[in-house]
Amino acid sequence: MEEKISQIFHNCKMDCILFTNAKEIFYLTGAKFDGFWILFVKDKIYTICSKMIENQIKEFFCNQNIHICIGTSFTKTVAKTLKFNGIENLLIDPKYMNAKDFISMSEELNNEGIKITKKIGILDQIRLVKNQNEIGNIKKACQIASEVCNIIKHELREGLSELDIHYRIMELFAKNHVTESFDPIVASGKNSANPHHKSSIKKIAANDMVMIDLGCIYNGYCSDLTRTYFLGRIGTECREVWDVVKSAQDFVLKGIKAGLPVSWVDKAAVGVIEKAGYRDGFIHTTGHGVGIEIHEMPSLTSEAEGVLLAGMAVTVEPGIYIKQKFGVRIEDTILIKENDSEVLTFAAY
Repeated sequence: MEEKISQIFHNCKMDCILFTNAKEIFYLTGAKFDGFWILFVKDKIYTICSKMIENQIKEFFCNQNIHICIGTSFTKTVAKTLKFNGIENLLIDPKYMNAKDFISMSEELNNEGIKITKKIGILDQIRLVKNQNEIGNIKKACQIASEVCNIIKHELREGLSELDIHYRIMELFAKNHVTESFDPIVASGKNSANPHHKSSIKKIAANDMVMIDLGCIYNGYCSDLTRTYFLGRIGTECREVWDVVKSAQDFVLKGIKAGLPVSWVDKAAVGVIEKAGYRDGFIHTTGHGVGIEIHEMPSLTSEAEGVLLAGMAVTVEPGIYIKQKFGVRIEDTILIKENDSEVLTFAAY
C-alpha cells in the first residue's frame, strides 16, 4: 500500500486525499469488506468507520500503523480529523461520492474553513497497468467465465427462456465460488439487436441467434466475454455479419500491442466493418479496460488519447446490430504485451 500511496501523492501534488469507493479501497488496502472510508493525511492513514465494523478494521489492519476514527457521521468524522491535523484542503473523487454525502461533506468542511478539491479518476493512472498478482486474478476470472460459457453453449436449446440461461450462468458462477461482474446478458432473436438487452422471458426459437455476454469476479478482479451462437439453420445475412465481426476482432487482435495509440483499436475495427458496409450498425466502442471494475480506463474510442501499455487488460468487442432483426458481438478480454497480446478468454465460438 505504501508504494501506491507514494505514487498517488506524487501524481496529485496533494497531502490529503479521501477514498470512499469500496472497490478503490480494496485496490489500495486489499480489504474485501466495505463500510469504511480511507483518509490519507500526509504520512498518516485513517480509517473512517462506524462502531459496527470497528472489530473487522482492527483485525484486518492489526499489523499496520492505521488510525481508526469512529463516528455515526462519516463526513463529520472526516472534518474533525482534518481540523485536528491542521489540513486546509481535501482532495476527493466526486465520481465515487453520492450527492447526499458530497453536500454533507461540503457543509462540514466549509464550517471548518477547509477547501474541497475535486478530481475525477484519482487512481486511474496507477490502475492502468496491472501487476503480476492482478494479472493472475484476471486470468483466473477469465478462465472461469470461459468454462461457464462453454457449458452454456452446449446446454442451449429451443424452448429455454433467456432468463433460464441467465440464472443458469449465475448458478455456474456460484458453483465456482465467484459472483458475476455484471448482470449477464442473454439476448435471442430480435433482442440481440439491443447491445445491453435485459434478459427476458422470451423463449429461444428454432434457428435463433443467441448473444451471451457474461463475466465474473475472482479475488476482486473482473472478466468480460461475449459470444453469439446460432441454433439450427444459419441465415445468409446472419452468417455474413458474424463473419465481418469476427474479421474485425481478428484484425485488431493480430496487430494490437504496446506502443500503439489507444485510438488505433477502435479505428482498426471500424475500418474493417465500414469496408464491409456495416458502419451504421457498429453503435458502441471497440472495448474498455478491465480490472477491479468491469469498465475502467482505458476507453478504446477513436478519440482516446495516450498509448497502449504492456500490462493493460482490455476487451476487444466489435459488434454489428441490425434494428428489429438481430445483432452480433464477439468479445474477449486480452492482456497487452510489448510485441503482441495474450487472449485471456477462450470460450468456443
